[in-house]
Amino acid sequence: MENRTLKDWIIASRPWSFTASLIPVIAISSYLFYQSRIFSWECNWVNALLALPMLICLQAAGNLIGDYYDHIRNVDLPGSLNQVRHIQSGKFTPKEILHYGYWMLAVAAVLGLVILSRSSWSAIWLGALGLAMVYFYPWLKYHALGDLDVLFGYALLPALGVSFVVTGVYHWEVLLLSLPFGVLTVAILHANNTRDILNDKRAGIKTMPMALGARASQWLYAVELVMAYVLVLVLFLVGLLPAPAFATYITIPMAVSRIKTMLTAEPLAEEPIGGLDQATAQMQMAFGIIFTLSFLVATFI
Repeated sequence: MENRTLKDWIIASRPWSFTASLIPVIAISSYLFYQSRIFSWECNWVNALLALPMLICLQAAGNLIGDYYDHIRNVDLPGSLNQVRHIQSGKFTPKEILHYGYWMLAVAAVLGLVILSRSSWSAIWLGALGLAMVYFYPWLKYHALGDLDVLFGYALLPALGVSFVVTGVYHWEVLLLSLPFGVLTVAILHANNTRDILNDKRAGIKTMPMALGARASQWLYAVELVMAYVLVLVLFLVGLLPAPAFATYITIPMAVSRIKTMLTAEPLAEEPIGGLDQATAQMQMAFGIIFTLSFLVATFI
């Protein structure tokens, strides 16, 4: 076994993907701040801060547990384009990665209990669902339900949970507000799974792109990216988003570039879209940060 550094342990958790869990917390917290200035809501911002490491640990757990099961199911093989090398290279044993994932899950659970003790135990169902989404993700992914898991686990549930632990009330409109960045988070996974159609077919699993077919999957990716901007317009028209949210349209050139990469690739060609999942994560981060800042700008103008 090679010597491992702290950097190796961090890289194994795939920190480049953590924007998927950070954006729901900061975006919804920003919305709650915006609304609290209008309606004088009492907000517990410490709970919002605690939610950040909790969701990062949840996502790290999901990444690690997923990597373990992908390895034992022979989904990840030498030469695959997903850049998951920490088991294949011998840097970590499969069991180390699994146990690492479970430890991250345990830390997330402890942080969740702390947050609930500071708010209300009545929201424990949200925490239980969040843990279940992580634990059962490999099975859901292998049965074409991974996209749905990601939408709930990294958009809808965090948004609703943050709104409750910060204000003590469920603000159901945050489910709609989480959709613009939520569909982009789903697109990260979708880009990954579209690239891996042939690899996943060989491994005997079934993802959403496999169920749809390669070309339809490429078009669905394009629809997901376009949908984020359409949702901004719709949410503005129904009064849920302030006008500064249109600043997210600054990222449209990023979306166009990624859509072009996806649609011009030959169906089942892996190499042209090899890094599209990470490129989509970068776009989701830019979109999400601007989306977050739009509420702060609206608060003070």
